This record gives sequence, C-alpha cells and structure tokens, in this order.
Amino acid sequence: MYSRAILILLTFAPAANTTKLHLFGSIMLTSPKVLNYPIPGNPTGGILHIYGEPAAEQQDVILYCGGFPDGLEPISNLAERLATPRDVQERGCYVGVTCFPGFDNKSFNEQKYTGFKKSGFSFDEVTCCVRDAADLLFQEHAKSVSSSADECKTTFTLMTHDWGAVVGHIFINRAIEEQSFTQHKPDRLVFFDVLMFPHPKSNYRELLRGCEIYERTKRDSMLTLSYRIAFATSFAALKYISETVGLIVMAILSIIVFRILNLNPLQNFDGEHTKECIQDPKHFLYMMYPYYQMFKEIFKGDASVFVAAALPLDLKEIPILYIYGAKKNVMFHDYRSVALLEREEREGLSDSRVVRLEDSGHWMYCQDQEPDVCENEIRKFLKGDREVSSGETQSRL
Repeated sequence: MYSRAILILLTFAPAANTTKLHLFGSIMLTSPKVLNYPIPGNPTGGILHIYGEPAAEQQDVILYCGGFPDGLEPISNLAERLATPRDVQERGCYVGVTCFPGFDNKSFNEQKYTGFKKSGFSFDEVTCCVRDAADLLFQEHAKSVSSSADECKTTFTLMTHDWGAVVGHIFINRAIEEQSFTQHKPDRLVFFDVLMFPHPKSNYRELLRGCEIYERTKRDSMLTLSYRIAFATSFAALKYISETVGLIVMAILSIIVFRILNLNPLQNFDGEHTKECIQDPKHFLYMMYPYYQMFKEIFKGDASVFVAAALPLDLKEIPILYIYGAKKNVMFHDYRSVALLEREEREGLSDSRVVRLEDSGHWMYCQDQEPDVCENEIRKFLKGDREVSSGETQSRL
C-alpha cells in the first residue's frame, strides 16, 4: 500500500548495491492451476492460482492475498516453495494465491472497465472476494481427496501482504464475530510488513504499561500520509474526470511528493521489484483505488470498516506470525501490536511471534536469500515449533 509511483513516473536510479530480486527463485516454478470466482459485477473476475497437491491426511491449506501494486506473480516463488515437500516426512502445503480485483495485469488489460468497476472496490467487497477465494480453494481440495469437505483434515492459514493485510484483519474478525460470514475461519495468520491496530476490546494499555513503545515522529506521519493523499487524489481524478487527467494528476503529485518533498517511505532497495511488477501506468493508476476507498470511508464519517481491521482478540486461538523488513524509511505497522506479539512470544502465551529482517525491505519474500528465511519461518509457525510455557493458557488481548 506504499509509495512507488516515482519508480515509474520519474527516473529512479537504484543504488549501486541494490539487492538483486529473485522473483522466480532458484527452483523451477510449475504452472499453477488457474480458477476463477465471481466478484461484484463480473462472474469470473476473481482469479485463484493453486499450488501443490491435496492430501487426505492432515495438510496445511494457505490462502495468500497481496496488495498494491501486486498481482499474482510476486508471491509465486514462495507459494511454490511452501507447496513443495521438503522430504517424505514433511508434506507440502496446498497454497492458493489471489489478489485485489483488477490487480492482475493480464485480466485488467483484457477486460478493463467492462470487467472491473471504474470506481474500484470497497474493503467490504474485497473481503468478500477473499472469502469466496477461500471457499473455492477448499472446494478444490475436498473434490480431489474426498466426496465431502468435512472429511478433509486441514488447517487454514491466511497469509497477506500490504493492503491484503488490512483485508486479512477484517476477514478474521468477521469470521469470528459473524458465524454466517464464512465456513472457513483461519486457524493462523501470517502478515507481511503491515500490522494493524490492537483489538478495540483488548486491554493492551494495561498489558503494555511500562513498555517503551516507539512514537511516530511528524516526519513519519508525513511519510505515511502524503503518498496516500497523492494516490487517492489521482484515482479520484480517474473516477470523476478521465483516465488522462488521472495520469496527469498522478505524475504531478508524484513529482511533488517523491522528488521535491522527498517523502518516499521506501528505499531504493525496493525499486527493482516495482520495475518487474509495473509496466503499465494506466493499470498502476487503477490499482490506487484502495487509497481512494480509505479516504472515502473516513470522509463520509463511517470508519467502522477500520474498527474491524484489528488484531484478533484471542491470540491463543488465532496466533499471528508477523514478518517485516527493516530497510524502509518508515515502518508500516502499529508499534503497540508489535509489542503485544513480542510479549506473547517472550512469555510463551501463544504461538504468535515477530520476525524482523534487517536487510530486507517491503517485499522481503522475494529479496535475495529472504525467500528461504520466510519459508523456514512459516513452516516452523505452521508446525508450532516453539516452547510454550505451561502457565497462562489463554491470551486475551
């Protein structure tokens, strides 16, 4: 969900020691199974890539949803790794990969505004799309191993990045609070580089009393707010005026925010990834709709969607693995939530934990050797590889 327009619209020379990105890793990627599911206004607009083979015995089912400006490809290496058995004793996962409606470059260029709403999609709509992708993933798994989904022994992990993490927070809280929302409530959560607020019903203030929590500086606030306003305004120009005007506004505001004011939350380190992902400025402009939707919810006085975008209340029941890259100009997480997860890990209250990657940026799962680190951390998390104290049995945050 972070500022990258400068990498397309302006000359952005990577530093001499910019880390090489391995989007396809050191393994040969197999072609995933490709399925479609309905989105608002398009019965086949949602795309799901499936990696791995279903197993009748206990198996981890993972659904991934990324964010701006990613389609389905950037996570493909890690998805393939997780779906591949390491040895005869460690089976591969059954991994589904989806994205925000209209974020897949191929389908957007084929259908554009006939297949995807020019106004973009609300967070509620995207959350429902992720739910439908999860339903389809489990249907395919059940179809392959038995006649009934109830007979399949699976655990469900929701894995998200960037704006997908916002939707992931909403998804889990709706799954907990609304039994009719989904048949598949995640057992675990993996968040990459974005972590939202503590649950509003939690007693996090009491739990964190005495802890030193980093307070954002004015520059941190400017770094996180300026590009969001620029992107939201650019999309509004597309929506209410025209695509051409939207592109002009995007170019002007990008020059002001990133070049003149030097308010880029990312470092050159992440530049090569964006060049791989974004080739079409028109598509890049359309993918800014989450920023517009965010401000739309705020300005109309209905921020209820963001109340749901919080950590689950019970981290013993729904543990979280949070992996983030430290090589950025500003962090994209709530520092209170990070402190809560670190407390969970430190005191052995749940399987929740935080992994800070010092030499990685926003896309740590496809930077240098970090795909190995991310895969190892996720596999350990899925197996519950940690010593949990026998004292407190439930964490109510």
